[in-house]
Amino acid sequence: MTKLRCTLGTLAGALFLCPALTGQSSEEEWNRSRILSALSALQVSVESECSVDAIGSSAWAGTQDSIAELHGGRLSPYDGLVFPNYHYVQIEHIVARKEADESGLCDMGETARTNFAADILNLTLAPGSLNASKGDRDLHDVQSAESSLFRDSLTDHALCWWAAQTVRVKSKHRLSVDSDEKAALSSVLTGCADEHVFRPRLSQGADWTFRPEFVDVLTGESEVAACYETVEDPAALRSSAMVVSTHLSNVACIPADQRAGQKAAQTACIATLNAGGYRTNCDNLRRYCPDVDPILRSEPLYGSLRDTDSDGIVCEGL
Repeated sequence: MTKLRCTLGTLAGALFLCPALTGQSSEEEWNRSRILSALSALQVSVESECSVDAIGSSAWAGTQDSIAELHGGRLSPYDGLVFPNYHYVQIEHIVARKEADESGLCDMGETARTNFAADILNLTLAPGSLNASKGDRDLHDVQSAESSLFRDSLTDHALCWWAAQTVRVKSKHRLSVDSDEKAALSSVLTGCADEHVFRPRLSQGADWTFRPEFVDVLTGESEVAACYETVEDPAALRSSAMVVSTHLSNVACIPADQRAGQKAAQTACIATLNAGGYRTNCDNLRRYCPDVDPILRSEPLYGSLRDTDSDGIVCEGL
């Protein structure tokens, strides 16, 4: 995998396009003509409600490195920025699980729904802010929204790739589209450059722009604390947004062993919630997982919960 550099620069010219990706599925190789043909073959149907619980995050947990390999590094393909590590990264379903359920997946059974949730064809990396803004919406819903951070952040390449990947995923999993979504997909894909239907990738040796959150951390010296073992009040540091990896200089850090117990407790909590069929939310964590503390970025439960204020902590009241 490409080794990320901890220097700030510009991303101009840093993307190259490559349909031949390590570990790709056959659908990743579909060109624009093949995608438009697949779109025309998708069943058109009104979305229907799904009454079963969502698949737990354990289905796709731990796939960050595999996803990053497809992009040539820790790239946020929607806006073209780079993550120096996984602390600001969430695993994002390109076709949302709720959208898939309402497009026919709900009736296909638990195994099919789990396979969909874990399918790397449908997984990418995104900052929490864009993931939350996109939510469960399809292309038409995002385009017609009154305001959308996700829509406004998309590069031209990203818009085309998102549309193309939606068709690839829905075709593979035999999902339907509604008439508005099909029209939106067709409109976008018809205007796309042929090369833009493939995954955005980082080019080796280019200067990359890090996400603004990391720039704030690197330049906000007044907010940077020392490492965990030197802090008089560890709880205060634990609740700080400045929890990032130690390879970045002058940034607060918590050594991995200091949170090992919490990571183990969160992993056990995921198993408990899945076994009981309970949704992953702060109320259920409080009820069924009494050993779990507030959850930090990069920890097992973080990606399953919405960080509404993007401060790197969820379930602060635990």
